[in-house]
Amino acid sequence: MKNHKVVDGHLLQTNKKYSHLKLKQKNRIAEWMYQETKEYYEKQYVFPDEAHLDDVVKKVYDRIEQAEIWIPYEEVRHHYKKKRSDLNSRVRRELNVGEEKYKEKACFMNLCMIQDEQGNVLALDKMNDSYTGTTFPGGHVEPGEPFREAVIREVREETGLVIQNPELCGIYHWNKAHTHNMIFLYQTKEFSGELQSSDEGQVYWISMEEFMEKELAKGMKEVMEIMMNPNLQECYMRLEKGVYQGTLC
Repeated sequence: MKNHKVVDGHLLQTNKKYSHLKLKQKNRIAEWMYQETKEYYEKQYVFPDEAHLDDVVKKVYDRIEQAEIWIPYEEVRHHYKKKRSDLNSRVRRELNVGEEKYKEKACFMNLCMIQDEQGNVLALDKMNDSYTGTTFPGGHVEPGEPFREAVIREVREETGLVIQNPELCGIYHWNKAHTHNMIFLYQTKEFSGELQSSDEGQVYWISMEEFMEKELAKGMKEVMEIMMNPNLQECYMRLEKGVYQGTLC
C-alpha cells in the first residue's frame, strides 16, 4: 500500500505525523526527551547545540522503538527542536532550585604568544603534574584583577619580560565539574627586560616552525589555529565519549 511499509510483520504508515500519536504516547515521549536532555547536560555541562541534537534524539528514538511506538525519526527530531527551549528551561529549573552545586562557576586564565623581531616565539616547557608540554606563558586571573593586567603579570612572573599592548585575539574554553574554564588568548611583539625561566618551566626563543614540531601541551593545536587565523576567535572543547573535541569558529 502507498505510504506504508512492513516492519517486523506489521504494516506501518510512513507519512505518520507526530500529531497523529495518542496523548499517552506523546506524554511518554515528552518525558523521555526531558530525561535524555537532562542526562546530556549533567555529562556535558552544556545543552546540545544544533550540531549535537542527534546525540539526544537518537537516545529518545531508541526508547520509542523499544516501546514499539511507530513514528518516523525526522518527526521526532522536528518535535524535539520545537520543544528544545522548554526542555532546557525545565532542566535548569530542576537542577538550580535549591541545588547550589549545579550553579556554574567560572575560572579565568590567559596565554600570550610573544614574538621577537625575527618572528621567533617565546616557548615555555611546562612542567607540573596536571599540565605538561610546550606552550606559551600565562596563568590564572586573580580575583578582582583586570584581564589585561593579569596577562602582563603572568608573563613577567614566568619569563622576566614585561610585555606592552597585549592584543586579545581569541578565547579557548571548556566545561568541567560545573566550572566554565576560559583561557583568553593574547599576542604581542612589544616587550622589555631580560629573559629568565621560573618554577613553571624553561623559557626560550624558537622559530614558529620548530615550535609546531615540539610536543605541544594539550589544546595548543587549537590555540595556534586561532593565533594564526584572524577569522577564528573561539575554540570550545566539548566532551564526547570521554574525549574533548574542539569546535573552532
